[in-house]
Amino acid sequence: MKSKIIKHENLEPLLEASACEAFSLVIGVICGSIVQIKPLLNDINNLRKLTFLKGIEVVIVANGETYSDVFNLLSEIFLSPDQVIFTVIGGEQKEIILPIGQARTKLQKFVGLRMEKTSSYSWILDDDMRIPLEAATYLTWLPAFKSEGVDVLIGSFDGASPNPPAHGIRVQVNDLVHNLNWLNGLSDCDVLPNRSHENKEFRSRYSDYYYDLSRKHKKHLDEPYWITPEHDRETVWDARQRMIENIDKILTGEPFLRPLMTSIPIDPLSASQPSCNRGGNTFILTSKALTLTPNAILLSDGEENRRSDMIWAIINRYYHNLKIHAVSFSVYHHRYVNVNKNFNFHKTISEIRGAALYAAILSFFKEQPDPKWKLLQLNIKKITDLYYQYIERRLSIYKENFLVINNLLDTLEVEFKEVINVKKTCLDSIREWVSQDNLQKISTVSTEKIDVEDFILSVNGQINSF
Repeated sequence: MKSKIIKHENLEPLLEASACEAFSLVIGVICGSIVQIKPLLNDINNLRKLTFLKGIEVVIVANGETYSDVFNLLSEIFLSPDQVIFTVIGGEQKEIILPIGQARTKLQKFVGLRMEKTSSYSWILDDDMRIPLEAATYLTWLPAFKSEGVDVLIGSFDGASPNPPAHGIRVQVNDLVHNLNWLNGLSDCDVLPNRSHENKEFRSRYSDYYYDLSRKHKKHLDEPYWITPEHDRETVWDARQRMIENIDKILTGEPFLRPLMTSIPIDPLSASQPSCNRGGNTFILTSKALTLTPNAILLSDGEENRRSDMIWAIINRYYHNLKIHAVSFSVYHHRYVNVNKNFNFHKTISEIRGAALYAAILSFFKEQPDPKWKLLQLNIKKITDLYYQYIERRLSIYKENFLVINNLLDTLEVEFKEVINVKKTCLDSIREWVSQDNLQKISTVSTEKIDVEDFILSVNGQINSF
């Protein structure tokens, strides 16, 4: 394939696929909030200007909003049906909200059928994503990945972490203490030094630099990530005030001191890697990934656990033998609507269980010299044991993190009383979350027996009946 280097303003050089074949794109989104999805829809509308897109179709599952409200919003944004076709599913009653796994399955089945009918690719996005300028470049690579036999391409994120806010407390409180110490040693009227180059090196050393529960490394938990100037003349005093004002974002999971920042590779084909670590930014290049595969869900007390999108990826990789790769084609994750200034206990437990199941199944397959799907049901006890090992491993990390966070909060109370005085409510919420009582509650609920065996035995039936 011929290619050329291009450069957008303020962006790294990218390799553009100049021999890109024109294609159609079906974009699928679950809408939980009209206010939240509107910026994304405006971004999608701008994609119609791209000459390599023969057509754009938008499919929305109304899940927490009414059909009519979503339809009216789409009609307002996509004024010309000749340029963007749209379909709304669901939303008969606003108060009826499907669990996320069921909503994803509903969306993906419909999008997959549209792909088959229109011979298109698809892009499945969460409704709190924004499409960046560089999408105009990385979308040109989809035909190249298809030519290389890739069926599913997992994209990345900038901005907020896709993880629950509770899984980024330690790194951000750590940064708060380090940055306050640094700023207090400078003159208030000085211009804030720019240490972004140190942050860039930090990100290159620690791929999970934003994540409290990383299994890849631990040094990122205690080393600082520095606050950088908002503009060229920002003073030390202004930066300190800005940092203190934004402390509440630790509770909401919005980008604060450690936003996600990814670099798009110059050669995406070479840089992509096999992965099942799917999130809210996924390109589908083969329709059967959607039409043949449901979001199989681990239930506990009749409620869904998280990470069903990753189980979906495992099924496609090991049951349907599809080729799934991850690449740094980023969208901006913007948490700014319906953010709660309290940590969500239920989501945290659901994340612990879902992550443990995903890790158990994936690690089992990776251990096999010839990882066939049929081995899954022949090794249920081993996978169940792995599930509980991953639960215990995560709880052990929780215990350590909660201890460190409490010590950091003690430091704030002793050395930085001006922060405590201004943000007492927020810091009290963090203290309550990392209390021994809450740790015990998380541990007790997380280790309750879940029927992993029943889930594994049911997966084939879920696939066959889909």
